[in-house]
Amino acid sequence: MATLTKAINKNLFDSILPPFGSPRVHLPVWDEGQKMFICNEYESESGHRYYLGIRFCDRIVIVEKVGLYHNWTYIDSIELYAFNGQRMELIQKRDYEKEFRNEAFIRQESEQMVKDYLTGVMKTQRISIPAEQIAAQASDLVNGCYKSFLDRDFNTRLTQILPKLEQR
Repeated sequence: MATLTKAINKNLFDSILPPFGSPRVHLPVWDEGQKMFICNEYESESGHRYYLGIRFCDRIVIVEKVGLYHNWTYIDSIELYAFNGQRMELIQKRDYEKEFRNEAFIRQESEQMVKDYLTGVMKTQRISIPAEQIAAQASDLVNGCYKSFLDRDFNTRLTQILPKLEQR
């Protein structure tokens, strides 16, 4: 029995981190330093690397499209998604050209995108809410996306979100 358990564990870890030359299972990888999942990483013909960075909370998903050119890291775009109960819907998107990736910039832009979305929804529903309250809600939502996946109390909607990440 111990041999079977050892083989299962070895096969599991070999599929995640295989020996050199073996194919690797494509799973989103958690990057604790950036507090996001990294997926869809590829290299262009000119040698530049690209990847998607995905972070989420129980209400929104923030997707960063990142490019690594020579020694520089650029943000190509930020997309903001909301859950509609069954799938994610794009609610805001911003494209950038030659903008250096900076964590403070990403947070600021994400908060502004959430504020713009909430303000637009409130306007269409003819609801008046103070701008400070919208800003506080936007900040709370974005901060929730920066919670570590490795925390014990992580409120996981992972069973719903991981299949969506793997489809992207």
